[in-house]
Parts: sequence; C-alpha cells; structure tokens
Amino acid sequence: MCIVTGFNAPAAQRLKSAVGRMLSPLLKRFRKVLTCGLTPQKSALTLCVGFAIGVMPLLWGTTLICIVVAYIFKLNHVALQSVNYLFYPLQLVLLVPFFTLGARLFPWGPPLPPHLFAAVIRNPGTSWRLLYWITLKSLAAWLVTAVPAAVLAYGILMALAFMKNAHTPRV
Repeated sequence: MCIVTGFNAPAAQRLKSAVGRMLSPLLKRFRKVLTCGLTPQKSALTLCVGFAIGVMPLLWGTTLICIVVAYIFKLNHVALQSVNYLFYPLQLVLLVPFFTLGARLFPWGPPLPPHLFAAVIRNPGTSWRLLYWITLKSLAAWLVTAVPAAVLAYGILMALAFMKNAHTPRV
C-alpha cells in the first residue's frame, strides 16, 4: 500500500489484469468484425473514405453517404460507419474552419451577418438561404482539402502495406 495516497498498487495491477482478460475477447471479436473479408487495400480504402466522409461538413447525411459508398465500393459497412463516427467530433470542430476557408475561396453569395444566430432567430425565412450558402461553401472547402488528404493517406497506407508484405518472410 502506498502511504502517501492510500493506493494499493498490487490490487490495482490485479484489477487491470482482470479487466484486460475480460476485454481481450471482446476487442478481438470487434477487430474481426471490422476487418472481416477486407484485404489490406480495402482496409486502407475504408479508413481513408471513412475519414473523408467523417469530417464532411454535412451534419445530416454522412451516415447515408457511408451506406451508398460502402455498397458501391464493396466495403465493410460496419467498419466504414465506425470510422465515420470516430471522426464525428473532428467534423464538429472543423465546421467553422471549413466555412471560413470556403468563404475566402468562394466569395460570392450573401455575406455572413456578424451575429449569425441572432440573424437566424430574427428572420427565419432567409436563414434557409443563408444555411444553403454556408453548407455549399463548406462542402467546396472540404472538397479542396479533405479529399486530397484522403487520397494522400491512401497512398501512404498502401505503401506501408506493400513494405510490410515485402519484408514478410515466405514459408
């Protein structure tokens, strides 16, 4: 027992070991579900597409987009949705930067009012038009940034997979 904190280190170690033994089969099963039937190429594509869709500044439709993309590219839908949901917090963080970049790259459309929320509450009729322009500019900025980043990440992951396979001894 640690005198300063009153913490029993061996008991904590035993608890950590017990939790690890209980979670290990669950983690192995989850890993199998996510990689079921995926080649390294499909795994890399799933990660990169999931990232790109996961940070898309479109709050209402990324789940539906993942379903369509998984069907078209014959990807593991569960893995793709998992990656999509994993990046959801990053999607929320990147909403404002994507809009700011979109507004700078594409200056046409209505100007953004300085107090956006007050303007939307005051005049709900024009807020749909404003929301349309915000979404359009954000998606354009996403196309310019996230899609090339996903393509670059796919190339890097494929190179790593190739290097790993090249150094694996053949039996």
